[in-house]
Amino acid sequence: MNHDTGLVFLEDVKGAPVRMGEPVRISGSPLDGSLDPRFVGHRGVVVGLVYDEPSTQYPGDPLIQVRVEDLGEDLFFARELERSPEWAWRPLAESPEEELRGTDCSL
Repeated sequence: MNHDTGLVFLEDVKGAPVRMGEPVRISGSPLDGSLDPRFVGHRGVVVGLVYDEPSTQYPGDPLIQVRVEDLGEDLFFARELERSPEWAWRPLAESPEEELRGTDCSL
């Protein structure tokens, strides 16, 4: 990475393929040479977005920094990750009333 022009984000970026804190599963193939085989099949959490060449990568094609418990962190292409459904990682509402707020419950 060219440190003079690269960008690293530790917060959500509009248009990026993932969001901070999103759980993912590393599903790429170690045969392509870019993927550390220790991570394949493990689940982790997105902790950063790295744009080596911002002029061509930003916002939709970052390297995605993922933290995997007991293995550490590594960078992955979006195609090497499987996203969890939104319901699996979206914060729960604080109360049932808050969750239903704005929902039309009439029959």
